[in-house]
Amino acid sequence: MLQIKVTLLVLYVVLCFSYAYLLAWKNGSWQRGVYSLVMGLAFPGIGFLFLWFCDVMIEKGKKKDYAESYIDQDYRKDELQYLQMPDMEHEVNQVPMSEALVMNSYEYRRHMIMQILSEEDTLQYLNVLQDALENEDTETSHYASTVIMELQRKVQEELIEKEVLFEKNAGERSFACDWEGTLYKVLKSSLYDEQNKKRYYTKYGRVSDALLSEEQPEEIYFMHRIEILFDEKNYTKAQPFCQRYLMLYPKSEDAVLCQIQEYILTKDAKGMQDFMDSLSERPVVLTQKTLEYVRVFKRE
Repeated sequence: MLQIKVTLLVLYVVLCFSYAYLLAWKNGSWQRGVYSLVMGLAFPGIGFLFLWFCDVMIEKGKKKDYAESYIDQDYRKDELQYLQMPDMEHEVNQVPMSEALVMNSYEYRRHMIMQILSEEDTLQYLNVLQDALENEDTETSHYASTVIMELQRKVQEELIEKEVLFEKNAGERSFACDWEGTLYKVLKSSLYDEQNKKRYYTKYGRVSDALLSEEQPEEIYFMHRIEILFDEKNYTKAQPFCQRYLMLYPKSEDAVLCQIQEYILTKDAKGMQDFMDSLSERPVVLTQKTLEYVRVFKRE
């Protein structure tokens, strides 16, 4: 008889510990588990049943949907976001991919790298892919190399397609804008080495000339052309574009910055001083990013 009682007691204690562990794991709270264990041991049988009854009532009381967000008096428009599909790009960007390549499991890293292929603008993830080439996980590094090769292929096809459309639709501005935008992104990226970029510089010059031949080209095309010429270290050729940019957009601070950078790169001290002396006569409002140059180069 005593043996049966001891056995039942041991089983009950084991049951209490198991239930307490289950609650702690399910709720992510060890305090909940300890409380359940104390109740079960302090009130044998009754304590355990009481805890079980309370958990059942709590589960029944939970709402199974978000009806309170949109029905009758409980309507709250700002809570309807919970009914929508999550913004995947926003969610992914909460944790920088470069950190994810270090902190997460190898399996997750590989999945993340291959997932980039499904993105509409894969080129924006190029820096992440290049970081992944040096990843400690050789499989992740291999995946990154594969994705970069695929990206180069896709970009090559896109450039050819847009060049053909540009040639076939000469005079139609939309095709020129589209090709210019893609070429600019490629040239400003590190997708290709400088040797391979050389063939694209010439192509970019052609489409840029077409856009800048307009009577009043958009500012963005001046800025792009000047940046590309700076990257080519073709500073002398950039000078007339800087001057025309300033002439057509006298109120543009970016035009002023481009001209200052051109004087710096060509080491034209006299041109810089003359330009600084004329700034007060120009109808442009300068902010901190330009005033820093003025403080350094303006002669008092």
